[in-house]
Amino acid sequence: MNAPPQAPLPALSDLSITEFLTLSRVGFLPRGLVIGASVFEAAPPQWGAVGFWDLLLGRAQTPQQQAVQAGEVTALSEAVRGARVLAIERMRRQAAQFQAEGVVGVRLTVEHHRWRGGIQVAKFIAMGTAVSFDHDHGPVEFRGAPSLRLASGAPFTSDLSGQDFVSLLRAGFRPVTVASGTCVYQLDPNEVRRYYGQNAEIGAYTQAFFDARETAMERLQLDLFAEFPAGHPDAPTGIVGMSVSEASHVDRRFPGPPVVEFTAVGTAIAPLAPADPRRSNERPVPRIVVPMDR
Repeated sequence: MNAPPQAPLPALSDLSITEFLTLSRVGFLPRGLVIGASVFEAAPPQWGAVGFWDLLLGRAQTPQQQAVQAGEVTALSEAVRGARVLAIERMRRQAAQFQAEGVVGVRLTVEHHRWRGGIQVAKFIAMGTAVSFDHDHGPVEFRGAPSLRLASGAPFTSDLSGQDFVSLLRAGFRPVTVASGTCVYQLDPNEVRRYYGQNAEIGAYTQAFFDARETAMERLQLDLFAEFPAGHPDAPTGIVGMSVSEASHVDRRFPGPPVVEFTAVGTAIAPLAPADPRRSNERPVPRIVVPMDR
């Protein structure tokens, strides 16, 4: 006796009700929740007789041993960048398995853990909702719209909300990819200790903040336009939704040199096809939205 056919499982989504309704009005429906992850342990160079993680976890024996040159920890910057790229790419591949056109509402998070033996690891997670246009139930006037997949056939990725995604289409643009840049910066702990108990600006930290965040934003642009150079079918015309965040790599249970990670994230956009019907005939008028929970 043949088993009865199973109904398809409902698509999972982390969209809010408002986002779901906004997307469905232009024919986009969720295909599933997609997640990419990468766990890494960096192996930076050594400083003298004291290892990097000895410095990071405060195991150096004297203040002289703990003194390090303030500046970027290049090995960590490269490891963080590589891990984040892997997480996003794995999320994109999962979206492709759902035959989605793209991923909206992408969130990038990092979790730091210290394993047995003093090994410091970081887990990067990229998560969003895979969506595609439903030709059977979408608006009739949009059913001839071209796909929003990239020229390579891969799904686009975007950290924009569902509402901003639709507004972007109406303005005549489409998302290309989530772009990110990273800089891991280290300070001399002795320099920071000099300010303990004082009501004064920590000049070195202020300068590090500006240097590192500028480096992160510059790398975002360099990496993006290296992947999509001028003349490429998906060459971006700009980056929207930019944000710069700061995270600490220090286990606060141990004293050690301040090591902070600055990450710049945004969504690269490109023009819609000239005949795309989702483009509004009139330039959309921006509306001011005031959050009620602030």
